[in-house]
Amino acid sequence: MSIALVAVLILLIIIGGWLLFGKKKPAQPAEKRVTERIVVTTVPMTQIFTKLDLPLAGVPTTTEKLPKRVQNKPKVGNHVAVDLEKIVSLKPDEVYVDSELTEDYAAKLKEQHIKMTALHFDDYTAMRQTVTALGKKYDRQAQAKQLNKKLQVKRVKRAQKPKVLLLMGMPGGGFLVMNQHSYVGDLVTRAGGNIVAADPQSVMTPVNTEKIAQAQPDVIIRLAHAMPKQVQQSFDESFKQQPYPSLPAVKEQRVYDVQAPKFSPTANLHVKEAYQQIKEWLDDSQEN
Repeated sequence: MSIALVAVLILLIIIGGWLLFGKKKPAQPAEKRVTERIVVTTVPMTQIFTKLDLPLAGVPTTTEKLPKRVQNKPKVGNHVAVDLEKIVSLKPDEVYVDSELTEDYAAKLKEQHIKMTALHFDDYTAMRQTVTALGKKYDRQAQAKQLNKKLQVKRVKRAQKPKVLLLMGMPGGGFLVMNQHSYVGDLVTRAGGNIVAADPQSVMTPVNTEKIAQAQPDVIIRLAHAMPKQVQQSFDESFKQQPYPSLPAVKEQRVYDVQAPKFSPTANLHVKEAYQQIKEWLDDSQEN
């Protein structure tokens, strides 16, 4: 082999190596470092912000278990008892509140010139949209996409839709009927159920026993908003009176008492567990 040919081969090897290894890949954009002081006021928000790897300066006061990394963060009260003094002391850049509870916070935070943002957790779809919006706002699109993927639930189609009555019990003995636009009602609808005895235009309305008697629900789900033991006792006492003993759901023992954290009036990260449970109850109602 001639010296000239060897030289050409060496040159080609050098050029090939440079093309393969020497050309730098374009740098990936660095994840935005969030320096804002953020305060959240509900458990679902705390869970989602933590999943999106966002720092929190303050978290809600709750009996529920918070993510480990924020358990020792300052507590700022909740919608029952807002600790405005604590919120102000944390000097937040932004305070996030549930869209259903803005009245409890708006005026007080405005007086202190603190920015407040309402987040929507009305139902499953609203929660996923909130996750996407937060991911975009704080440059956490990848985390938001991954979280929403984990939260996906698949609709169930049924030839016959079980009739479902949704009741929410309140401390003090009263309870309300929830419709298909409530968080749990939305999950029931996705699972192939049909919400009955509710006002389709109002998420929650007072109980109408005549409507319930006419509807003859196959399944009854009773949600405790707070103080589950007391609420369940109230439910049990009320269910001794007509029309409840004559309803198919009661006769067939398809009355289910649910509570936080798996079930709640607003959407949260336990959605897949709650949805799976609802599907099983509806499946059971169709076995006979």
